[in-house]
Amino acid sequence: MAAINLLNAVTSTGAGTIRKSPRLVHHHVFQADITGGPSAVTFTLEGSLDGATFDTISTHAFSAGQLTNTMGIFIDVDKPLMYFRANLTVLTGGTAPTVTVIHEGEYASKVNRQGEF
Repeated sequence: MAAINLLNAVTSTGAGTIRKSPRLVHHHVFQADITGGPSAVTFTLEGSLDGATFDTISTHAFSAGQLTNTMGIFIDVDKPLMYFRANLTVLTGGTAPTVTVIHEGEYASKVNRQGEF
């Protein structure tokens, strides 16, 4: 699966675009980049099997070191999702801060199509 932007230089909190995978994605890696020196940044991975109702699967808050480095890598393992999105839930401080979240995923090895387990 090729890397995709879930949030692209967003300047306020809120959910990003819904992404649909042709197969269940089990493992998720995120690279989150920030600009503008925010003092707190948190985003969630939200998932759905129907693309209509979403639930929080995991929460990722930047550590002090990640805020200083303006980048963080976050990994979720064994979270099978067909539809997913990033939701920026905290963006505090800084001067015109932006957040970009890039996602790379791995398909489930024993699940080939929607509905197969």
